[in-house]
Amino acid sequence: MNTLIVHGCYDATTLNTLLDLGVKDFAFDLRGRSQNLIPFKTLSELLNHLNTSRVFLTFENDRQETIEAGLNLLKFWKGKLVLIFRDQQESSFYAGLKEPFFWMFHPAADYKSILQLENIQGILLPLKWQEQYQKLPDLWKIIDEKQMDVYLHAENFEEALNLNLDHDLKFSLDLGSEIESEYRKVDQAKLRGMKFGRKMK
Repeated sequence: MNTLIVHGCYDATTLNTLLDLGVKDFAFDLRGRSQNLIPFKTLSELLNHLNTSRVFLTFENDRQETIEAGLNLLKFWKGKLVLIFRDQQESSFYAGLKEPFFWMFHPAADYKSILQLENIQGILLPLKWQEQYQKLPDLWKIIDEKQMDVYLHAENFEEALNLNLDHDLKFSLDLGSEIESEYRKVDQAKLRGMKFGRKMK
């Protein structure tokens, strides 16, 4: 079975649809400029619907104090909170948080320093950067040495369809406007019809 992280759920109805489709891992978007931004109050409510061992929280170019304050608001939850960073900050920033995290690859970042950190657990590899990271033997060497979790990342369903889901891949997927009937209103029937759902069964 494929391992999937779905990014960007922001309401209980969509969460329940995804749970029905077999999705187990969710990345909630706390990036200030994201169209999938979820308020902490709503996130707290959704966590009560989840019976899972871990939840991902996505940040981008936030201050350490902001991230720590957010984690403090969610400390009531008994599961494991894992951070995802979609930015290119200095490795010292991620090390300073001392929290387990995943990092989304970007060719402009100092990936060697970031991947050597003790608290990194995995890497997301965007399909759009495939040509770049396939030509980086040092990146793959570090990944192998540290036995890191590796997820291919699709920014939308169209990209995800290009993945060969018959193999045992780990992948992550952004929910986007292609499944919305209007701004920030997910078309649940359309979501249920997406092919990734059937693959998860």
